[in-house]
Amino acid sequence: MIRTLLATTALLTLASACSPSGGEPAEPADAAATNGDLAALPEDATGFITANPLPLADDGSIRSDDYGRPYEYALLGKQLPHFTGTMLDGTEFDSANLNQWTVIDVWGLWCSDCLADGPYAAALATAIDQDPDLDFLSIHVPASAARTTPEELYKKYGSIEAYFDEKGFEFPVVLDMDTSLRSALKISWTPSYLLVSPDGVVKGYRSEFSAAKGEPVKDFLKDVARVKAGQ
Repeated sequence: MIRTLLATTALLTLASACSPSGGEPAEPADAAATNGDLAALPEDATGFITANPLPLADDGSIRSDDYGRPYEYALLGKQLPHFTGTMLDGTEFDSANLNQWTVIDVWGLWCSDCLADGPYAAALATAIDQDPDLDFLSIHVPASAARTTPEELYKKYGSIEAYFDEKGFEFPVVLDMDTSLRSALKISWTPSYLLVSPDGVVKGYRSEFSAAKGEPVKDFLKDVARVKAGQ
């Protein structure tokens, strides 16, 4: 009985991990690393990074902590790929119109970590709305190309609108209905937060706030301010 309970708990833990597979975390850092020393890395990958700690692996794998959160991001320091999409309100979005500092939140209602991050993302959007030099954008993505039905995308809420109504949230959302945006942005984990400069370069990355210590939204905004000041 105990063994069965432990096995069930392990499966539930994996199911909550918000990797592209919708269940299995990315390969842990110590298994994926082929060079360098990971000893200096924190136990969990919830901090803000402006440069990858090690050169990316040749096979494209992403080093991550034991929970699956990535220590690195493939597009860090590179130009944000051009993408278009439809927003929640029905208007068309074009990334070419991003012309100032922008925080992009990549998330999904199917992801338990994203749901835990919801209040933080909403607070971040509200704070950024007060800064004329910083924009906020979110992209709702599927877990994988095989999980794009409304039932898979929105789970118990049925729609993003219903989720926002229940929680009292309001922020701009671009809809990725087929993982094309997730693939273009090379997102290996949700939620992911990208900081993009006015010239379209990804200057910073971090994963979820809900697992971080301290005051993660305030800390993140301080990190953003430091990057902006140093640009």
